[in-house]
Formats: sequence, C-alpha cells, structure tokens
Amino acid sequence: MKTVPANRYSFEQLTEAYNQTRVDYLVPMPMNVARLREYAHVYDVDLTASCVAVEDNTTLGLGMLGVRDQRAWITRLGVLPSGRRKGVGNAIMTALISQAEERNMDEIWLEVIYGNDPAHNMFKKFGFQETRELIVARRPPNLNTAILPPTVKRITALDHEEAIILLSHRKTRPNWLNETESLQNTRNLSALLVELNDGSRGWTAYHGGLLQLTRILVEVIAGDPADVTTACLNVLHQRHKRQDAKTENIFDDAQWPGYQRAGYLESFRRIEMVKKLK
Repeated sequence: MKTVPANRYSFEQLTEAYNQTRVDYLVPMPMNVARLREYAHVYDVDLTASCVAVEDNTTLGLGMLGVRDQRAWITRLGVLPSGRRKGVGNAIMTALISQAEERNMDEIWLEVIYGNDPAHNMFKKFGFQETRELIVARRPPNLNTAILPPTVKRITALDHEEAIILLSHRKTRPNWLNETESLQNTRNLSALLVELNDGSRGWTAYHGGLLQLTRILVEVIAGDPADVTTACLNVLHQRHKRQDAKTENIFDDAQWPGYQRAGYLESFRRIEMVKKLK
C-alpha cells in the first residue's frame, strides 16, 4: 500500500472514491463532481498535499488537506469498505500530517462526527485534542412565519462585500467551514443588519439559494445573545418563507437557544480537534 498525491486523479475519480468511502457512514453526505470541485475551491484544499491510498492500482481511501497561512485542515478523510482494518486510515493521516509539516504549518484542524468513536480515537492517537462541539442544524420552511414583532426598529440589507466586512470583524474564532476565507470564496452572500428598539443589534449572513438557505451565521453586537439571535433569524425567515435552512458548525453557546426559538432543530454534532505542530 502507498499514498499518492490526489492531484494525480481527476475530480471524477476522487468523487467516485469519496462516495464509496461513505456508503455505510454515520452521516453519508454524498458528493457529485461539481460539488467536490466547489468544495476544494471554497475551503482551499491543496490537492498536491492531499492523498489517495492505493494497493495494486486499487483505491482504498483518501484524505484532503486545506491550507491557509500557517494552518492546515484535514477533511474528507475516508476508507473504502475493502480497505478497512488494514491500516489505511493511519497511512492517510501520517501522509497528511507529513505534508502539513513540510509546509511549515503551525497547527492542523479537523472535525469528527460525534459518535464516530473509531475515527475519534484514531485522531487522539495522532495527538489531536478536542477544542469544542459544533452543531449542524436545520429549519424546515414555514409559510406561517409570524409577522415581525414591534421590537424590530430597523433592517438594513447588505451585499456580498459588505457581508464579508461584517464577517471579518467577528469576536470569536470561527471553525474552518465558517472562516471569512471560506465565505469570501463563496459567491453571492447576503447579510441583514438588525436593530431593535432597545438598542440591541446584530446581523445574520447567509447564502440564498432557490430552495435552501445555507451558510447562515449570526453575530450579536449588543444585547441578549439569544434574543438578538432569534430576532435576526426571524427577520431572515420572514423574507424567505419558502426555503429550507441549514447552518453548519455553529457553537453550543448562549446564541444556540436563539436558533432553537427561531425553529432550528439539531441534526448532529461534530467535535473540532487540533494538533499543534510548533
């Protein structure tokens, strides 16, 4: 068995291999070629640093490495059923960590789905330490979304570049999926700046698709975190009643009850982990 740089494979080949690694996965999340290509662009995946594990010209697994400044991010790590219990996951992890070290990275991030104990234990064996839990949540469309309460004083709609400016001033370090770099690489973001009568303020940034709202994030500038979060999301869904909504890797903090009040339901959780290289 050996690991080969992923840039030697086409996106079609990588997509087929990735989907085979997820046939019996806890949360499958299948890909198509266009989505994987976009994923690599949005999250700064370096295919020369990513790898495919092969044996006798048979693909056994793959893993990808995102690279930004002095940080790396392991993602889309998976082993095909035919390659399990053969040390393939360990080989891929060793190759990806080696690539990060060769690029003089300070640290490596990754996420593991809560409950995926084999992967979680493997990452701990490689020296990764847990940092925080991240929530993936959805909200079904609701045509009966209530009329905005009188507590909302002013709503300002912002375009992509204005949304990026807001995102770059967040107080808490975001996860890789929600970093400003990721969102800058995403087309056509929007944002709504919401001011309440009592002086509370916040904003929500999002990507509006025809059927679904994604990349939904809320930042509270002033006021009660849950109340302002609820108000911002109510404004958003008053304007987009017909779209399903999905938010990924938000924090289990004082804002999460605000998401729940606005109709969001937890789908599953990820555990963020980090390995310091310096």
